[in-house]
Amino acid sequence: MIGFFFRRMLEAIPVLALVLHAVFSLTHLIPGDPAVMLLGPDASNQQIMALRHDLHLDTPLYLQFSTYLMQLLHGDLGKSLRTGRPVAASLALYLPATAELAVTALFFSLFIGLPLGILAARKPGGIMDRILQLYTLCGVSIPAFLLAFGLQIVFCSWLDWLPVAGRSSAFAPHALTSGFALTSALLHGNISMLADLGSHILLPAFVLGTFIAATLARFLRNTMLETLSADYILTARAKGLRQTQILLSQALPNAIGPAIMVLGVQFGDMLGGAILTETVFSWPGVGRYMFEAIRTRDYPAIQSTTLVFAIIFMIVSLTADVMTALIDPRLRNGRSS
Repeated sequence: MIGFFFRRMLEAIPVLALVLHAVFSLTHLIPGDPAVMLLGPDASNQQIMALRHDLHLDTPLYLQFSTYLMQLLHGDLGKSLRTGRPVAASLALYLPATAELAVTALFFSLFIGLPLGILAARKPGGIMDRILQLYTLCGVSIPAFLLAFGLQIVFCSWLDWLPVAGRSSAFAPHALTSGFALTSALLHGNISMLADLGSHILLPAFVLGTFIAATLARFLRNTMLETLSADYILTARAKGLRQTQILLSQALPNAIGPAIMVLGVQFGDMLGGAILTETVFSWPGVGRYMFEAIRTRDYPAIQSTTLVFAIIFMIVSLTADVMTALIDPRLRNGRSS
């Protein structure tokens, strides 16, 4: 198992190198002088030269790349052109909110996707299978921002059940003393704080989770149907095991491994969807920070946020691979075995 883990780590090194090269190239893909494009046509020559010096654009390309790598090794992600603050400090401030939103969305996807996929596989062509088909069609077709606006209209405007935006109520009798506010409230048993934070995270987490749940449920259903045609399943049926026992004790353990891999891949789509979702719900996370950076052409912030998203995706994918190998030992010696 340790050898499998290190193989995956070694395979991630070339991917990380390509990501670093792509992120570094963002500034140089701007047509013309990047400093002029970033500052605008009204900038003075002194401002342009100062920005070129700050971005190390006045040095050869290989020195720029080596300087960029050395800055990354020291935790320096540059300064935001929009706010003037270090990007690393801003990401440290916004990342906990995105992390809690992503984890909550994953719980939503598992809570919806797993039961729906199992029930659909229990009776192919039945009512639950048709519901899954409809849910999958809607889940992969409706844009995240459109679903977010629709939920806001129904649950926030019409029914007035949930807050429309933000991470917490401005008048709530508590202060967000921790970046991981929801986790802190849960660990300290602060019910009022937990209820307030939970009501704010509910809709954005559902928006992000519903798209992953649609893919997860469909994939799990198809994988379980393939597993149900195996010889050992026929043997279990011949022994008189009930369909529910066969699904949960025989088919699900063999189908859950590939489903975890799909979940890891879908996590990357969720990070992309977080940009629009956090913007619609005014969620103070990295996705909204990146949206503002794109809107204002804040390329140092765009570079660093893209790199952070890519590294998070690589870590999640590696974790999914390891978990799959723990569940299915055959994958430790190669995926074809």
